[in-house]
Amino acid sequence: MNGKRREIRFQPAFLLILLLCVSLLAGCGKTEGSGDPEYEAREIEIVSAELNDNGEPVLSKSITIEELRKLEQHPLDASYKRTTGLYEEFKMEGPYITDIFKSLDLDVLEYEAIGVQGTDGYYCLIPKDIIEKTPDMMLALVVDGEAKLSEDEAPARLAVQGQYGPYWVKKVNKITLYTEIPKKEITSVWVFDNLAAGIEPYEYEYYGSKDKAVSLPMILSRFDYVDSKAFFTMKSSDGFEKNEAMSMIKDDYYIKVEGEDAPTNASPNIVLGMNVKNISWFSTNADAAVFPKELESYMDKKTVAGKTGVPISEILFEAGVEKVADVNFDLLGTNGEKVTVLGKALKDAVLCINGDGTYSAVFDSSLGVKNIKNLMRIRVSDNQEAAEENEEGGDKDEADKNGAGGNKTSGKSSSKKAILTVKGNGVSKTTSWSIEELKSMGGYREQAYSVVNNWPTKKFFAGKGVDINTFLREAGVKSSAAVFKIISKDGYYITLTKDQLTNSHYYYPNIKSGSGAGAKAVPALLAWAVNEEGSSLSGAKEDGSLRLLIGQRGIHDVNTEACVKDISVIEVSTSSPGRWEAPSASPASGSVPAGSRLALSHGSMDRVKIYYTTDGSTPTYSSRVYNPSTTYFQPDLIKPIDIHGNMTVKILVSGWGKKDSAVETLTYTVE
Repeated sequence: MNGKRREIRFQPAFLLILLLCVSLLAGCGKTEGSGDPEYEAREIEIVSAELNDNGEPVLSKSITIEELRKLEQHPLDASYKRTTGLYEEFKMEGPYITDIFKSLDLDVLEYEAIGVQGTDGYYCLIPKDIIEKTPDMMLALVVDGEAKLSEDEAPARLAVQGQYGPYWVKKVNKITLYTEIPKKEITSVWVFDNLAAGIEPYEYEYYGSKDKAVSLPMILSRFDYVDSKAFFTMKSSDGFEKNEAMSMIKDDYYIKVEGEDAPTNASPNIVLGMNVKNISWFSTNADAAVFPKELESYMDKKTVAGKTGVPISEILFEAGVEKVADVNFDLLGTNGEKVTVLGKALKDAVLCINGDGTYSAVFDSSLGVKNIKNLMRIRVSDNQEAAEENEEGGDKDEADKNGAGGNKTSGKSSSKKAILTVKGNGVSKTTSWSIEELKSMGGYREQAYSVVNNWPTKKFFAGKGVDINTFLREAGVKSSAAVFKIISKDGYYITLTKDQLTNSHYYYPNIKSGSGAGAKAVPALLAWAVNEEGSSLSGAKEDGSLRLLIGQRGIHDVNTEACVKDISVIEVSTSSPGRWEAPSASPASGSVPAGSRLALSHGSMDRVKIYYTTDGSTPTYSSRVYNPSTTYFQPDLIKPIDIHGNMTVKILVSGWGKKDSAVETLTYTVE
């Protein structure tokens, strides 16, 4: 350099490029915000499914959109297949789920599943195995270059590359963490069409198509026991499985049974293409329902005794029954038939779809088992001793099974066939009863009943039988008994609290004219002779079965569903029945504009009645009813309440199986 300094001069163009590079490096890994402070402040909750004693999540955190943008952002050429078969493609950008959890001192892989929910109520459960094989699962904050997402997607969208569209939850605002997924133990598999028999289909309009649909909550009410902590699982005939929390199954959730893609799930919260099309089966914790036509589309078939169908053993495995070969199963028909068969023999039995809409169980002649014309249900048998003689039309005579004539469990001697069993921790011991024994115990009554269904249709029943309280005393029911599960031979059941079953209710002889005049207190009756067409006792006929007849608690009370026919089991429990929740109200109490109307909603709207008053008095079972019909019968009868002047509205929620809600009080002043 010869001792001289050399002067370096930068050209303006070079400086501009240098500044641009520095700027790009500074912004690497982050996205520019939307420029809308309110949008950037929107939060996504992350909570545990486990609750504390106050009913609140044990863990609760939140993160804003602005904070999410500060995490490392990753580009994604996103694509997924809707269940309609169409593909969607996007350019997305956002933080990985794993990084989001790390920023909150959490490890997503410590959880068995996460439940992702949108502001529209849509929900999807993402199990751990999918999280593990999708390391680039992200919350997309930028879609096709837009940092402020449309209201159809904002504030973020879950991207699960390689999975079907239903996993790609829009409008994400909540993530629930599950430390465990309740294990399913499927012990009963139903044929859907026969399970749904008697439930009036609803003409459900879904994206321009109006097709018949069946209320899913009503279907689930026919299962033996649905654990609210369990998951509802659906599988389509193309192999896609989707899990949902039971809390997501609301009264407006349906199984569409006709039209394109049927059977498929439908709800206002499920966008077309995000549902499960061509469902082959669905399950809760212990029960599954199958759609035989869909099963035939992908399962191997076999010919038995000249009839072709899917082997019943394979249907059980497909629906989630873990042990089959060495287990006895009861196969029940829609006409009361019953055969008990060892599981290993079911590989030589097939379920056939018949042209008349029935589903027959056909057995190889070597098994010596009589075919069932129209199969209702397959369940793990209570009798796990070696299957002896199979019998059509109900349980084997206990006297024949036990050698010495009589009822083994009750200790009484009887040559008559027992048709009713009482069991559970609410009785001193399990007992079984024949109609002859019921007739000889005393407490005989003849009684007419007014009955109302959910349409609502008003009619009369009449019956002859034993007073329920007399029977329960004879059956050794404990004073601590709190809940009674009344189960029909076909599997239908209803749960009643002790007060609902044992207290006297009312017979309203003038109910068809809407008058409560002449009301008479009546006890519940375990009836062996029933007239379903009127109040005349001369029309009450015996058919060898039992029916529960129960009065109304008020003139608007719906009691038909509690009048269970063909009762075979009463399970008695000392567990608390719980209490119905109060409804949600909109608008809430306070000052409202003139012309406002009060809308009420409830998570079990079709299982409860909402009674209310507008004069400040306490509502009773004879007060006005907000929901005189159900959402699947006459939803137009469910109308908001007009708010006139200063008004106090009091509300009571009542339904079978739980105690009434506390009375809710709402007060309004008109501006």
